[in-house]
Amino acid sequence: MPTPGRKGLAVADGGSHLRLWLTVGLGTFADLASKYLGWDFLGGPPEGGGRIVSVLPGWLRLVASENPGIVFGIDFGAYLGLGPAAGQIVTVVLTAATSALIFYVFATSQSRQRWIHVWCGLILAGAAGNLFDRIAFGHVRDLVQFTVEMGGRPLWPFVFNLADVYLVVGVIAVAWTMLFGSGAREAERGENRAGKES
Repeated sequence: MPTPGRKGLAVADGGSHLRLWLTVGLGTFADLASKYLGWDFLGGPPEGGGRIVSVLPGWLRLVASENPGIVFGIDFGAYLGLGPAAGQIVTVVLTAATSALIFYVFATSQSRQRWIHVWCGLILAGAAGNLFDRIAFGHVRDLVQFTVEMGGRPLWPFVFNLADVYLVVGVIAVAWTMLFGSGAREAERGENRAGKES
């Protein structure tokens, strides 16, 4: 039975937890499966003898790439002048801190704000999928690259994976829902009504 202070919050609602953790589980499985199948299909990075497969010529290709950083090749360890081991520790700590923040967003949301629970689950799935790679392999397995060029340079030079897509889509969706979603406005109205009644 939820305590009075948690009544109506997602953290005290079984359905909200189901939405969150089901999204996390299915999303993480899909990410890891796509990495395994993709790397097996490509045979690893090109420098190690792997192949590059053009999906949409001039637009999109599959190429196995080892990413020591976080999302889209961002390597905070390198930026801070740290060695590989220290860089991995920093990356894991940042991932854990981000995951804790996202769970807080979920826990303090209203149980009726169902889509926020799904978006939070996507972010956690992306973090979990890439964290698994860092712990298991020392790097993240990336697969997809846009090859569109503008002015002779790649428009988007980074190689990415499904977990990266989860992270970007989830963060944008959570921010949008919290700022402009009807659930956020309803929650705000409810808090205002409660304040007036007290």
